[in-house]
Amino acid sequence: MQFPEEDTAIDETTSLVRSRRPTHSILDAPLGSFKGPNSLHNFASSFTRAQSFAASKIDNDIRKKRSFFYNDDNDQHDSVVEDELFDPELMVPSARGERLSVVLHDVIHKNSILSGTDLNMSPNNDVFYQDDIINALNSSKSRKNSTYTGGAMPIHISKRKSFPSPSFSSIRSSISMATTASRFNLTKIEDKEGNIVTVLEGQSTAPQTIFNSINVLIGVGLLALPVGILKAGWVIGVPLLACCGLTTYWSATLLSKAMDTDKTIMTYADLGYAAYGSMAKLFISLVFSMDLLGAGVSLIVLFSDSLYALLGDEVVWTKTKFKLISFFVLTPFTFLPLPILSIFSLFGIISTISITLLVLVCGFLKPDSPGSLISIMPTNMWPQSIPDLLLAIGILMAPFGGHAIFPNLKSDMRHPHKFTGTLSTTYSITLVTDLSMGILGFLMFGAYCNNEITNNLLLTSGYPVWCYPLLSGLICLIPLAKTPLNAKPIISTLDILFSFDKLSGNSFRRFINSFGKLVIRIGVNAVFVGLAILFPEFDRVIGILGSSICFLVCIILPCLFYLKLCNNSVQAFEKAIVSIVIFISIILAFVGTWAVLNF
Repeated sequence: MQFPEEDTAIDETTSLVRSRRPTHSILDAPLGSFKGPNSLHNFASSFTRAQSFAASKIDNDIRKKRSFFYNDDNDQHDSVVEDELFDPELMVPSARGERLSVVLHDVIHKNSILSGTDLNMSPNNDVFYQDDIINALNSSKSRKNSTYTGGAMPIHISKRKSFPSPSFSSIRSSISMATTASRFNLTKIEDKEGNIVTVLEGQSTAPQTIFNSINVLIGVGLLALPVGILKAGWVIGVPLLACCGLTTYWSATLLSKAMDTDKTIMTYADLGYAAYGSMAKLFISLVFSMDLLGAGVSLIVLFSDSLYALLGDEVVWTKTKFKLISFFVLTPFTFLPLPILSIFSLFGIISTISITLLVLVCGFLKPDSPGSLISIMPTNMWPQSIPDLLLAIGILMAPFGGHAIFPNLKSDMRHPHKFTGTLSTTYSITLVTDLSMGILGFLMFGAYCNNEITNNLLLTSGYPVWCYPLLSGLICLIPLAKTPLNAKPIISTLDILFSFDKLSGNSFRRFINSFGKLVIRIGVNAVFVGLAILFPEFDRVIGILGSSICFLVCIILPCLFYLKLCNNSVQAFEKAIVSIVIFISIILAFVGTWAVLNF
């Protein structure tokens, strides 16, 4: 005979793995049509995962065939992938996380004991809940890259209702429940060699992927677009900007097709390894490092320029002093954990969109030129010189550099085959935004366009008083939101390179690791500031990023990956087209970079 209390306990414990009612929380409360997979909670989860992908963009282990799978060190390059590694807090793939099979074996074993079922009878698509996994991880901290040897590990089981409730017993679980999904599914995939691996199933919907992709594409590069159109003129500038957007959209679809050749490819580095081996992966890591350095420099320059335009005359300070101030302001943010940085990153995209709208508003609030859309400035139809046209190439290309994260975003989708469809929406919104900023800024200031459009606004009198501090505040918020995330991949790489990521060892070794981490984080920000002092012109920094990095990452390499991995399915005519695009892109990248460095 069972007592009612015992029945309740059985009901509570046997429902740990089975599909249960969704969590009821404020974030999941319906808001208009946003419910279900596209609830605010799931949007926040998807956005946080996207930021984690950006924060781990550099894969410095060139011997690994795949970034998110464990390989036996004894097998070297051609080792068989076993199962995915993942970050226990974010529930996303991580090169430094736990073995998925080991942790889930413990959870399944625990539930098999509670429910009286066979351990090996667990279905492939069970639903697991995040706090179950966190409890399993907390039960043992020494299983990283280990294999299961039999026996059940002791796991603490707390009483629960029939639906999962958020656990706020620690800061980690609080952040985790607020920024990540509380449940996830598993799926088995097969690589082209026939190896079967268990991975986390994608969770992001198409709207979430569109949002994340737009966040990647719409950055500070659009602030220099009026200068780019000025240097190229109307006849060449606007078509060239549109051509850059359409070409990068096309190359992103090629990147997606290349990924389809092997379902275990989840990152840009994986594509490089699959196509050309470990040296390609090393080259990609170096290119991404240069890209992150350039992005960090551009943000420091933007920060100092905006403060100088707002306060320079009052405090009699130079731009260099404002850059030194940015070092002390931005460095503490480098020490924040990723979930908090993800929230700041959201403020970054909100600020960028707000600046675009504020430029439009300011144009109609001022009746006379310069800086007005009511009385526009004279503009040029053609470039003033060949060097100006060459400088414009990189500036107009820079806003479309999102390909480094696109493979991660596709692998995180619930339905990856919809990724190409999301790209069309993403690039439509991005291209309209970029064209609007470039055209409006050029009409407002004409030949007076200088560096970034926001600097022109701050240095032009005649706008309402509230516009200046609001614009400056929005500009300063972007570096606060973006710089720590740009620095994080470089910092992680240096931590691993100097072995400062180790948690074990005696007290002296732990002190050295902590001190080394401190020096690296301060040093990376110091390098950003130092380079910003050496290269003080925002439009030139954006130009060299566009010409030397974006052409390579967004057009040349995706085309090469496509030709290599999809060689058997590509027709001769298409091969010719792709080859021509590669050739033209190489020329444009070379002359654009040469122009930035020499004029």
